[in-house]
Amino acid sequence: MNNDYIALYNNALIARGDLASIVKATKAIDKDIEPYVFEFESCKRIDLNWHGDEKAVLASLQEEQPTTTGKRGRPKLGVKSKEVTLLPRHWQWLAMQRGGASVTLRRLVDEAMKNPPIEQQIKLKQNQLYNLLSVMADEPGFENASRALYRNELSAFETAIQSWSKDIAELLIEKFNEIVHLQQGKHDDR
Repeated sequence: MNNDYIALYNNALIARGDLASIVKATKAIDKDIEPYVFEFESCKRIDLNWHGDEKAVLASLQEEQPTTTGKRGRPKLGVKSKEVTLLPRHWQWLAMQRGGASVTLRRLVDEAMKNPPIEQQIKLKQNQLYNLLSVMADEPGFENASRALYRNELSAFETAIQSWSKDIAELLIEKFNEIVHLQQGKHDDR
C-alpha cells in the first residue's frame, strides 16, 4: 500500500495517496460514491469493493489475494504455462542454450525489460497516460488531447484540456512531462 494512487469522481481529483488514504478521503466525502482509482505511476485502474463503511472497504483490500488455477507451470511462484510459437531454427537455438528454452526466454525477456529502447518507453508512457485520460472521454477536447498525446505535443495537449478541472489537468500534465523528459533524452543521445 505504499504506492501513490489517485481517486477521480465527477471529472475531479478527490484524493491522492496510498489506498488507505484514498478510501478514507472518499468515504469522508460521501459514503455512497465509487470513484475511479488508479495507481499513478502505471495509470492502471484499481477495482475496489466500495460496499460498506471505511473499515469494510479496507478489510476487503486485505482479503484480496491473487488466486492461482491450473496445474501447469509453477502457480505458487506465479509461473503460468502458455504457448509460444517459433520457427524450427529458433527452437534449435533455444535447445542449445544452457538451462533450456524456458530459462533462456525468461532471461532474454528480463534483459529486454531492464533496458527498453527510448521509443518503447515513450510508447508505454503514452499508453499509460491514455488509460488515465480515457476517464475524461466525454469532456470537450478529449480527441484533440488524445491526438496531441500520441504526437508528443505538450502545448497542443495543454490547450485541449484547458477547460478541464485544474487538478485533473495538473495530473495529466505531470504524466505528460514524463514523456517530454524521455523525448528530450532521445534527442540528447543523438
